[in-house]
Amino acid sequence: MINPGIPSLLYLWPKRTLYIGPLFEPVAMTNGAASLAIGLNGPLNVFVNEDQRTVECSSFLIPPGVSFTADAGDTIVANCMLDALGYDYAALYKEMRSPGNDAKRDVSFSIKDEEVYRETYLEIYQNQYDSLEASTRLEALLTPPERLAKLNHRVDERVVKVIDLIKQNIDKNLSIKTLAEAVNLSVPRLIQVFKAQTGVPIRRYRKWHRLYVTSALMSTSSSLTEASIKAGFADGVHFAHTFQKMLGMRASLLLSQPNQIRITTDDHEVDYRAHT
Repeated sequence: MINPGIPSLLYLWPKRTLYIGPLFEPVAMTNGAASLAIGLNGPLNVFVNEDQRTVECSSFLIPPGVSFTADAGDTIVANCMLDALGYDYAALYKEMRSPGNDAKRDVSFSIKDEEVYRETYLEIYQNQYDSLEASTRLEALLTPPERLAKLNHRVDERVVKVIDLIKQNIDKNLSIKTLAEAVNLSVPRLIQVFKAQTGVPIRRYRKWHRLYVTSALMSTSSSLTEASIKAGFADGVHFAHTFQKMLGMRASLLLSQPNQIRITTDDHEVDYRAHT
């Protein structure tokens, strides 16, 4: 049985992010990265915008760029935003019991060995593991060596370089033209290869990464306003608007939940409590 007083967890790593806790309200979003969600103590209801259907399930895998609404009710959810280059998604897609007809567009449901995933996430949640322990267990769960060995997933090194440039210059709004010149591509060709590799446009990826950076800076006890400006947002209001638009829920609700939330990066950890 899950203790309702346990703090929610938000782990922020360069490769992935992981949230474990309640959602409080239906989440309507268009993913900036692929994600795998598992209900830890009950079902989830997922409304897929493109085919206008609602599915009750215990786990689902969403490709990047797909619009959907998830309603968890009182269920505790483990939601992992997967790596931007698609390794995780390519591996996990093969593990879904009900894969979509089009891996780049459709939602998939019911991952194989679902109970193993649920037990791992529950262990992380109930033991409130630190960044290293949680990351180690997540890596073993999502992409064990035997799964990666069977994976045929190509990565365009030009996209890798563009992502690195975005990360290294997060407080600057590098133009797509500047990014294209850095990898010797035309602007239309860069837009094409970036979307093909990551599943999302460059601008959406940059916004998603700025959300990550803001949250990571908050783990060093920076204020929301200070962190959002350092991450390239105009101010805290701009951050809050982007957060709700991209992640489907209010940042204020996530940070002020009564059971508190613990935000953890590789180097820092901070607890947020209601009314603080």
